[in-house]
Amino acid sequence: MRPAVPTLRPPLTALCLPLAVLLAASLAGCSGSGEPGSGPSPSAPAARPTQPVLNGVRPGAEKKSQLDGTWTAGSGSRRVALFLYRGAAALNAPGFCTGTVDAQGRVKLSCANGSRDRTDGRAALRSAKLVVTWTGGPKDVLRRRAG
Repeated sequence: MRPAVPTLRPPLTALCLPLAVLLAASLAGCSGSGEPGSGPSPSAPAARPTQPVLNGVRPGAEKKSQLDGTWTAGSGSRRVALFLYRGAAALNAPGFCTGTVDAQGRVKLSCANGSRDRTDGRAALRSAKLVVTWTGGPKDVLRRRAG
């Protein structure tokens, strides 16, 4: 058996500290114009991102509505699935469309495949069903899906 030979590696902390200082120094030189005081002032408030307004609605940021939920009808190739949530709207079948729904139930969608059958409609609750009448298109009677 051979006697254990001590390794000559420096402790890990001795290597990490110089690397951290080097990294911090290199990153500090990456911002601004290089002139002192050209960066953001430390007392400047952070800008809060604002929700975009589409069709007069801030999708995902509006108040909860009785229309919010997952609504479905039919099956197979005749399946319709409409998702409404705080001003945002998405149609997952037929095709894929996204857009908005306002407080009065006006639904405006843009479809990935260019379809215009279900792009402009009016949604209303009737006897626990969502009835969507699409301008120049079909009328969908949907049921709320649990979950």
